[in-house]
Amino acid sequence: MRKRSRTVTLEDVRFVYENYAQMSATQIAEQLGISKFQVNKIVNELRKRGVEVPKKAGKKINVYDAFVEELRKKQGS
Repeated sequence: MRKRSRTVTLEDVRFVYENYAQMSATQIAEQLGISKFQVNKIVNELRKRGVEVPKKAGKKINVYDAFVEELRKKQGS
């Protein structure tokens, strides 16, 4: 049987807004005791309402870009 998530509070929304750029949705969810889907829902609802929630910058490195950059460095040496 699936565990029901608790209702999201104003404090949860504030925490997500303040920490979304630095933490993953899973980390935020674990800290708040809500699901990662609820975290994503909060972000989407804020964005729909015109709130600027920063995107995850530099979370994943594109392996192809990294490889090309390595080649350029080697050729430049």
